[in-house]
Amino acid sequence: MKTEQVVENWWKKAMQRDKNYYKHIYKNLKFDVTFPVLEIGGGSGSFLNYIEIKQATILDIGGKNSLFGNYDFIAANITKRLPDLGRKFSTIFLMEVLEHIENPLYLMAQVYDLLKDEGICYISVPYTLLDLERKNDVNPFNCHVCRWKINELTDQMSKLGFLVTVVQKRRRFKNTAFYLPHCWIVLKLRKIIL
Repeated sequence: MKTEQVVENWWKKAMQRDKNYYKHIYKNLKFDVTFPVLEIGGGSGSFLNYIEIKQATILDIGGKNSLFGNYDFIAANITKRLPDLGRKFSTIFLMEVLEHIENPLYLMAQVYDLLKDEGICYISVPYTLLDLERKNDVNPFNCHVCRWKINELTDQMSKLGFLVTVVQKRRRFKNTAFYLPHCWIVLKLRKIIL
C-alpha cells in the first residue's frame, strides 16, 4: 500500500476517534490568526476545523479525501523540499507534526521563508524523552521519531531566526494518557527582523 493511502486511511480512522482530542491538549488556548493561513502536516484539517478556521491551505501527504472543510489541499511530502506556493502566509500551524519527522529543522527553515515578516507560526510538540523501543512501532500513536527538551527546542528555533514565546505548557492529560505523551508545549514563533 502506498504511503499516501496509509495516511489517508489513518485520517479516516482519526475522524472517528474522540472528538474532544484537541480540547484535551489545547484547553481554551486562543490563537492569534490573520489570513492567509497555512497548516503543514494538517491532514484532513481537523485542527483548523476545531479552531473554526474555514479558509486555509493544507500541505500534507494524505487527508484530501476526508477533509473537514473546503480547504485548499496540496499533496506534499513535508520531509522534502516543499512545493512553491507562490505566496507567504500570515499564520502557519505545525501542530503535532515535528515529532513525526527525522529532520524537522529542514522543514522549519522552509517555514521561515513561507512566513510573512509580521506573521506568526505556531508549533505544538511533546517535550518528553523518546522511547526508542517504540520508535518503529506500526501503531500510529507511537510513530514519533524525535523529541526535544524545552530549552533545546527554543534554542534551535532561535538559531533559525525565530523569536520564541511559550504560549502553553501542559502535563498529565486527563483521559488521553494512553495515546498522548504526558508533556506538550505550544510555541509562538515570529521572525527576528533586524
